Amino acid sequence: MKILVTTDGSERSLCVLPHAARFATATGAELTLMRVLDPRTDAAGDIAPSLEEALVQVRGRWNTELGDALSARGIAGGTLVAERKWGEDIPTTIHRAADETAATLLAMDSRGAGALRHALLGSVTMGVISKADLPVMALGGCPPVPGYDGTYHLLVTSDGSPDARSIFGGLGEVLAPGKVKVTLLQVVVLQALEPEAEAEARGLAELRPLLERLPAGVEASLMVRVAPPGAGIDTAIAGAAADIRADAIATATHGHSARRHLVAGSTALGVVKLADVPVILVKSHPVG
Repeated sequence: MKILVTTDGSERSLCVLPHAARFATATGAELTLMRVLDPRTDAAGDIAPSLEEALVQVRGRWNTELGDALSARGIAGGTLVAERKWGEDIPTTIHRAADETAATLLAMDSRGAGALRHALLGSVTMGVISKADLPVMALGGCPPVPGYDGTYHLLVTSDGSPDARSIFGGLGEVLAPGKVKVTLLQVVVLQALEPEAEAEARGLAELRPLLERLPAGVEASLMVRVAPPGAGIDTAIAGAAADIRADAIATATHGHSARRHLVAGSTALGVVKLADVPVILVKSHPVG
């Protein structure tokens, strides 16, 4: 398993690095810290006989800086400077690098500065998600790693729709048996005159079939949160993650449910903003 962590060189964009390292330590994954180099702009300030020589200088300096960032945080990993090719946007360069390194998971801050600024709320992270079925670990703020030991605890959300099951295929190798345990969460909105116990039973009935979608050997449990109409689904998800001491939340980027669209784009982004742990975003797709 391999994790590719992106940075734009700013301190803020490195906030996700310790969280990605926590996952790497728990699962035995390899970690690489990457920065995208744009030949048209990033070598402009370097004095050299040719553009190629200037690019060599920048690559060398950036690789050293990436290595220093890892060392300063006591994180083992490699470095990569991926050059942006003519006609590529940043998400395409990131995905090409992910393909070339056979990455299992991408990790990036949602509000970096410079070339990746406003990544999640702008275009870069969503562009990365839309281009390939590769899970993306995004971090909204800059919270410290919770410091939990042992098995990595992942809170996986569902909205009860048929397409919600596609998240398990999208997570792929992230669901490593014996290394990652899962809590399946559904936030159920109370219907008119419905007792809370019935709402909870309804949610559990929709969650149980999803257990069959998990890889064999993955420890799993079910969790239902009942919310009144109009309540913030993203707030309930973030609160549930804190209550069970989850290391991360996994959610699809959009759903097709006629109900609350638990994993709809706005909710997923709200979870990223509110949670004190990273959110692994998975592009959902129709599942039969």
